[in-house]
Amino acid sequence: MRIQHRWLLLLPATAVAALAVACGGDSGGSSSDSTATATATATQAAGGDISDPSREIEVLMKDNFFEPTEIRLAVGEAVSIEAKNEGVAIHNMHVLSADTEGKDFTSAPIVNPGESSEFTVQFSQPGTYKFQCDFHLPGMVGEIIVE
Repeated sequence: MRIQHRWLLLLPATAVAALAVACGGDSGGSSSDSTATATATATQAAGGDISDPSREIEVLMKDNFFEPTEIRLAVGEAVSIEAKNEGVAIHNMHVLSADTEGKDFTSAPIVNPGESSEFTVQFSQPGTYKFQCDFHLPGMVGEIIVE
């Protein structure tokens, strides 16, 4: 039974990894917060340059919820997000964007317990953008409100 359970976990992880590779370039980063260190490289889906981040936001990934579940940004503001896994399960943070450039933003495809992944987001249009853990839907979700 344990082997079957591992395969069930591996299949979504493989799909997420394949999607990340197919969608675009890497954006590595290091934490500017002295209390947290990025331990995984983040992937930014779709091409295009993002301005240097003006600030950093820490998002905790626990079992199975985000903290905070709501983030507020200004239109055009580039923000570095450190997705920090404080749970015992694997997680990720995937921001679904309906922005005019059609970009999604994501942490590393798999962020192991005790690790973190840093990535940058920037939205050119106001609106509400959902984020999720691809492994723990429908409950592990949140939103970014761009004003």
